[in-house]
Amino acid sequence: MISLPINFGLTSAIQVGMKYAKQNNYDIAIQFDGDGQHDAKYLKKLVKEIEKNNVNVAIGSRFVEKKKPLSARMLGSRLISFAIKITTGKKINDPTSGMRAYDRKAIELFNSNASLTPEPDTIVYMLKKGLNVKEVQVEMREREFGESYLNAFKSIKYMMNMMLSILFIRSITRKKI
Repeated sequence: MISLPINFGLTSAIQVGMKYAKQNNYDIAIQFDGDGQHDAKYLKKLVKEIEKNNVNVAIGSRFVEKKKPLSARMLGSRLISFAIKITTGKKINDPTSGMRAYDRKAIELFNSNASLTPEPDTIVYMLKKGLNVKEVQVEMREREFGESYLNAFKSIKYMMNMMLSILFIRSITRKKI
């Protein structure tokens, strides 16, 4: 765990963590939101998925075995899932999950491209680069700490940015350079 002296935001925290993981030759790096939604007991499942099944990115998903609820909040998630499916051919049920495990190859990709963030468009980039991304069923609680940075206006802006990035920027990523 890395504790930063001030809050630089989620993207900066993930980038610093990936840099640290590479510098210290880690086999696996974990992304784990600090809002109390995630249960650490599922981290073993994510790590096992990487170690046993040739997976590069394991996503802790609420919707592998369970159906995604019909709600305004989940509409955005469905749209992002659809955009990922049409650009990569891969269905990702929980693209906004903040619980992920990355292997060395994924850690390297984060370190070689400063535009990568802990957002769904990075999943598209990794899939387009040929990484194996798999979802693992987990249970999540309601947020216990803090507030979402997404209010109504920011949610619309976020969705527009994600859709544009997935459909028009990340979708043209070449597999090997």
